[in-house]
Amino acid sequence: MSMRLIVGPDAITSYRRLDYSPWHAIAEFVDNSTQSYFDNRDELDQHMKHEEDKILNVSVVYDRSDDLLRVADNAMGMSSTDLEHALHVARPPVNTNGRSKYGMGMKTAACWLGNRWTIKTKKLGESVEHTVTVDVDKVAGQQPDSVVYTNAPKAADRHYTIIEVKAMNRSFQGRTLGKIGDFLRSMYRSDLRTGILNLRWRGQILTWDSLEGRLLVSSDGKKYRKDFSFDVDGKTVKGWVGILDPGSRADAGFSILQANRVLRGFPDAWRPSDLYGQFQGSNDLVNQRLVGEIHLDGFDVSHTKDNILWRGSQEDDVQAGLKTHCASYRDFAKDRRLDDNDQRVPSEADTKVALDDIKKELTSPEMVDQINISVIPTPEMIHASKERILKSVVGTRTATQQGTIGCTPPIAWKIFLQKMSPYDPYVVSDSTLGNEITLVVNLNHPYFATQLGGLESVRDYLRQCVYDSVAEWQARAKTSRIDSDTIKLLKDRLLRVPLEMESHDTDEEAPEESDS
Repeated sequence: MSMRLIVGPDAITSYRRLDYSPWHAIAEFVDNSTQSYFDNRDELDQHMKHEEDKILNVSVVYDRSDDLLRVADNAMGMSSTDLEHALHVARPPVNTNGRSKYGMGMKTAACWLGNRWTIKTKKLGESVEHTVTVDVDKVAGQQPDSVVYTNAPKAADRHYTIIEVKAMNRSFQGRTLGKIGDFLRSMYRSDLRTGILNLRWRGQILTWDSLEGRLLVSSDGKKYRKDFSFDVDGKTVKGWVGILDPGSRADAGFSILQANRVLRGFPDAWRPSDLYGQFQGSNDLVNQRLVGEIHLDGFDVSHTKDNILWRGSQEDDVQAGLKTHCASYRDFAKDRRLDDNDQRVPSEADTKVALDDIKKELTSPEMVDQINISVIPTPEMIHASKERILKSVVGTRTATQQGTIGCTPPIAWKIFLQKMSPYDPYVVSDSTLGNEITLVVNLNHPYFATQLGGLESVRDYLRQCVYDSVAEWQARAKTSRIDSDTIKLLKDRLLRVPLEMESHDTDEEAPEESDS
């Protein structure tokens, strides 16, 4: 007995449940447009010399009120045979080394976006325009008019493809519209910066401001940028790495390209852990400043063409190669050197990055919302919340770290690192119990969870929390009142302790001078 695998016609409706993002779905159409140009570049370039549009034009229009998405190009266009091939699900294109891979992208993206879509196309040199309209629900129901084809005579010198999607499954608005534009200009950066593509999103011409123009420049005028190339699994991996100045977490990271099209990049670039650390949400200097592009031609890609499908040890091998070629730049990116005496002293560039970040935060709408908050809890409510946390944690948990400050009289201290609600305070401290300081740090607070990464930032954050509590205890013990200026003065002295400790350690380790 023989068995057959049968795929039912209603499988087409499952495409709307694929894990697409709006920009990657739209990119399937732009991929087809650009690949059509590349496959016929010589003929098109020669012909377009005599036309008003002398380069490839791709226009993406979204009209929410009309429930319509339209992608139009002036690439080669399709013959009836080409169109029939394009409508065949899972029939790969002749050239599988370009941007069209599996013979599914246009169909799956169109079905993901909407339930009715039309392709109107005219191939250069032919005299017929072909139009086909697909009704997804009718295809699933095997209705006879599910796919409607018509044609019309057109001038042989015209060439275009127009895809319209209606009965949309998704509605785009607000920030999503801006993100679509940002992702598209990033994804087709190679075409935009070389001037071979004019890409419009909702009437706006998209441009790409090369990150290479924002790289750190050394004292001798050279940019901190270098190319790299190495082999993995019989494939050549190549690209470049640089250091941003000023840094920006949104812009940093490696953009992954294949066939000169970004699979993953700004504003969601790849941060391999061997270079950027294990904390993917960290905002340290490396995650703000280390930037680059990596071309991974020949590697398998996901169906939605938004990432690499690693096979075997490929990902580890690529990361190892990047670490070999880029580690020096990573180390420089996190280097706080101002002079050769202490490499941890913040550099002028580091300070500028920090100030730029603070400026963005202080001028953000989110900061305005926080300042304008109308309801402030009463002191009694704040105290009750604090007591609740201290009782639930201190009364039931063992301190993460504890000890004694050997002053007179000695001060006992306990630190609890606790996973609480993200809405609980970032830290709760109690310095009112005689010679005892208790501190509870919320590990689930958004700042701790997303802004810290690596030893230095975690240590400094905990140090600030602890020293605030110690300064509060001092203010109460020495002046019997809490005054903000007094606390700042006392904390200033505490912040000098680590350097004084190092200074004393150095004095103890220094060799004794000889009397001779």
